Amino acid sequence: MRSREVFFSPWQAADYAGLKIDALYELLESGEVAADKIDGRWRVRKSVLAVWRDAEVSPEELEKLTSKMSRLSEEQARQILAQAQEKA
Repeated sequence: MRSREVFFSPWQAADYAGLKIDALYELLESGEVAADKIDGRWRVRKSVLAVWRDAEVSPEELEKLTSKMSRLSEEQARQILAQAQEKA
């Protein structure tokens, strides 16, 4: 049985990854998140985004990412960073 690749528009990808839309565009433009431009519009493969989302990151990278997350309050971001620093 063949599986079908799912492509997200930027706003769908941002929602799936829990990112602010502006942050997702930054990641797309920098190439940190791989995506395709189809007819001049970004399309992000769900499989690529899932791998990126689940990848291990350093405490420094985590600190950068928490400011880009859409569903985190400042307090929640601080708690995540504190937990990461305890593990490091």
